[in-house]
Parts: sequence; structure tokens; C-alpha cells
Amino acid sequence: MSIHYGNRLLHKLSAALCVISARAVFPVEEECTASSCSSHLLQTGLALATKRASRDLVLMHIPYNFGHTLEYVAYFPTAVLDELVDEMGSGGSGGEAFSDLGELVEAYPMKPGGELWGHLNPELQVVSNQTGCPMYYTPPKYWPSDLAKRYFGNKQVFGLFRNPYERLVSLFRGNFEGYGGGYGKLHDNCDVNAAVKLMMKRYLAGDKYSNGCTFLPQTEYIDMPHGVTLPIDLQAFPNSMNAVLAQHGYDNLHIRTKDIMHVGSCDNVWAGDLDNETRAMVKQVYKRDFEFLCNTFGYCDQDKPVCLQGVPHMCPEKEFTWNETQQ
Repeated sequence: MSIHYGNRLLHKLSAALCVISARAVFPVEEECTASSCSSHLLQTGLALATKRASRDLVLMHIPYNFGHTLEYVAYFPTAVLDELVDEMGSGGSGGEAFSDLGELVEAYPMKPGGELWGHLNPELQVVSNQTGCPMYYTPPKYWPSDLAKRYFGNKQVFGLFRNPYERLVSLFRGNFEGYGGGYGKLHDNCDVNAAVKLMMKRYLAGDKYSNGCTFLPQTEYIDMPHGVTLPIDLQAFPNSMNAVLAQHGYDNLHIRTKDIMHVGSCDNVWAGDLDNETRAMVKQVYKRDFEFLCNTFGYCDQDKPVCLQGVPHMCPEKEFTWNETQQ
């Protein structure tokens, strides 16, 4: 076969394939020519390639900010995810529910186009010499440089950020020893105000890295090197996270309401139950966090109680009503 003949054959095959493919793109009555069709498919292909090539994110798991949900959605196929979430139930924010993640990763292969982020990454399942916390919960400025380079690479580091009052209430409701803390009779009585006050007294007394670094200010995770440069507004979760994933080409990662693992006790307490003394202590400890939320997301009222209206059971029934169609 001559080169000239081969080129003509390839051109005819390309044109035929182009017309076949175009029928899925163009209306039936608007038959395209080989040239116009080729141009359209080239543009479409470049757009898709650019979209997929922009999968440029890596998660910094800030404790108690729905990182586990994101890690699961990024790694597990939908059918496996459904099974795991059903087994753990709604109270899967941390603690015992995530004690066997290494075994889960070994048992289930990652879905096509998935990501091995945070807690699920075997390299991060070591204890930090700096904090005594698991590496995946440790601010990246404390990571060994070689590990940080392998995990973060040249990708954009993203993390989710949450109102400090609302986050502390979630720690209390989780009541996990070793991850946010257990609160005994205070939890039995759903005394969230006394519990948060106790948390702040312990932190101010120097108990900085306890319970998996869950009490560290979230802004510790924006410090360089390798700090978060793409902050996600948890107040609008999961819509805020899904929008960013779509923008960065993660067309196979989408957080459904049923995927969200959250705390599930003392459902009727919230940030509005904290008194002035407790809120003053929270402001003292998380001064930088409040400033960051104001400058980044426009949440500048430091006294306004909030809850996560996009997540079931995260707002008290005494103040809110969950609506499946208008979350």
C-alpha cells in the first residue's frame, strides 16, 4: 500500500467515523460535513481532554470537617460505598467507624479514576513525631518533607472550613474517645455548653494536640509549606464541594446526601445553646479561624449561631425542619 493511498483510506475512515459520532451530537436534520464534523469533534475532544487533565486537587483532611465522606466518595465504587455507609449508619464521622480503613482499602480496589486521599492513603497512616496525631490529621507544615512532596506534589491543596462553634458542637455530639473526645455524663445529659467550655479550658491549659488534633484551629492547615490554598465553604456543603469537584474535572466524584457520614446523637443541641462565657473562650482560641471565615467567605458575625442546613440531622428540630427537596 502506498503512503498516498494509505492517507486517503485513513481520511475516508476518519470521515465515516466522524459522521457516525456526529449523529449523537448534531440534530438528525442537520447533517454535518466531514470537515465541520471533524472541527466540532476536535473542539469537543480538546475540551474533554482539558477537563480531565485538570484533575489537579489533593485533599488536606482537617479533622471533623467531613473529610471521611470525601475520601470514601473519591475511592470506593458506588455499590461498595452504599454498602459501607449502610453498615456504619449516620453516626460515621470518625472514631471506631474508621479503625479498619487499611483493611477496607485492601479488600476493595479503587474505582476507575478514583483518588487515594487523606485517611485512606497508606503512607499517611503513621503517627507524626511533631503532634502525636495521625499524619493525615496533622497540619502539613509539620510533615516530613519527602512525604509531603510525594502526597501533595504539584497539585492544588484543598480543605473544608467550618464555623468554630458549630464544629465544636459536632465534636461533642460525636462523643468519640480519641477523636474529638468522650464526654460521659455531659453527653448523657446533652449538656453541650458545659462540654464545649470544658474543651476550651483543656486547650487553653496546653492540651493542644489531643484527640487526633481535633481542637487545633483550622487555620493551622493553611500555613506553608503545603498548606491549603483552595478553601471550601462547609456551611454550603455538599453543594460547595460538588461544585469545585466539577470545576476541576472530577466528573466521577459527586457527594450524594446519602453518602454523607455525620454525627447522630443529642440531635436537638446546637451552637445557639452556648452561653456568653463559652463563646468568649471559643473566640479566644479560634480568633484566627473567625477572621479567616470572614475574609474568605464573608461570615463576619462572630456571635451568629449556625448549623449545616445541607446535611441531615445537623440542625436541631427545635429551630429547623429538614426538607428533602429544599435542603
